Amino acid sequence: MFMPRSPADDLARLRAQIAVLRAREAALEARFLEMNETGRFPGFTCDVVVSRTGHEILDVSKLPAGIVDDPRYRTTRHVTSVRIEARDPARPPAWALPDPGDDFDLIERD
Repeated sequence: MFMPRSPADDLARLRAQIAVLRAREAALEARFLEMNETGRFPGFTCDVVVSRTGHEILDVSKLPAGIVDDPRYRTTRHVTSVRIEARDPARPPAWALPDPGDDFDLIERD
């Protein structure tokens, strides 16, 4: 039976494949990090370079409460996310349901 895929199904399938690749990536990276060394590690077609850098961060816990609690020093960041949720197979997808605003004829047969 032919089952067409929707963009939602394609996105879910791709994310599953990406998850497998990310797990493999993490395992390979861990091998380099376990050596606790920096430097260049040669391969046949490319090299892995492990380096360490440092940067300063602001420790908010050390600021006076008057600054931390002052709304003038706060800002709101909005994040848009796209997630995949499994659908109940017993529930038809929204695109398969008739639009409540559509007129349709009900044909009854004996």
